[in-house]
Amino acid sequence: MANLSPYTLVISNCLDSLSKETEESKLDEKQKMQLMVNMLQGRMLEHIKQRVSKHYNIKPNDLSEEFSVSLIEVFAEIFGLFRHKFEEMPSLVNKIAKRIVEVEKKDDSKTEGRINKLYLSIFCKYFEYKNIEKIISTLQTDTRIQQAIGNAIPNSSSFEKPYLNRVIHSR
Repeated sequence: MANLSPYTLVISNCLDSLSKETEESKLDEKQKMQLMVNMLQGRMLEHIKQRVSKHYNIKPNDLSEEFSVSLIEVFAEIFGLFRHKFEEMPSLVNKIAKRIVEVEKKDDSKTEGRINKLYLSIFCKYFEYKNIEKIISTLQTDTRIQQAIGNAIPNSSSFEKPYLNRVIHSR
């Protein structure tokens, strides 16, 4: 099994728990679904952070808390759309969650490429493609994000503006 994200582990546990029908689990189902939505959002943010880190050859933990907070702010509107779609189509939560767990648990040499394609398809299909362009544009122009990346790059005295479009779209 691949080295799973803590978010993916919680998503997997929620899916397992929801599949077991008991009177108690029915009462907790709404809470579990809310937890799963939060974990899906967290995992998507973590994925973007991993892609940025890999592109700049820096450790994800070297990116400051400000980088994470900025990502959350960039994604706020997009996740609002995401939550709205979940309210309209609750089955979508399980569909996306199952797909993430399936792809990320697969342990082979092509897992990273599959994960990258999976998240790109989620962003394009469920957030509408125009929104991923907004994400890229915001990541490229947000000074806090740029500063956090620059600060995380070792020996970075003159930091050039990164082209995150390649980061998100690269395979």
